Amino acid sequence: MRFARLSKVCTLAFVFASIGGCSGGSAMGTVNGTVTFDGEPLKEGLVQFLPSDGKSQAVTATITNGKFTATALPIQSMKVSFSAPKILDKKKMYDTPDSPSVDVIGELIPEKYNVKTSFKIDVKAGSQEEKYELTTK
Repeated sequence: MRFARLSKVCTLAFVFASIGGCSGGSAMGTVNGTVTFDGEPLKEGLVQFLPSDGKSQAVTATITNGKFTATALPIQSMKVSFSAPKILDKKKMYDTPDSPSVDVIGELIPEKYNVKTSFKIDVKAGSQEEKYELTTK
């Protein structure tokens, strides 16, 4: 009987602590955006938000038909980088005449938009809209 009462008290304490912890969390931001590549919506790819200070977590969102939504972004300055697949060639899986082929994938987006990105954003609490225009040159 005593164990059951203690168990209930501990469970209630845990529930109240969890509820309290959830409501006091830090503010987060959402970025809804469009991405064009050489004037056309980027068919598919990724956008990554990297903390400028290198201390918080990066956030990645999928780009589909030129649109993305990145959620749970920390409120701070972040670098923005882009990546998209490009089929470079086909390669046989095995060295046999009837071997199936697989695509050899490379990066479509130039380094200036991913590895050497200069795009930055100051993420604000709530939701914000951004437009990114990428080019091959």
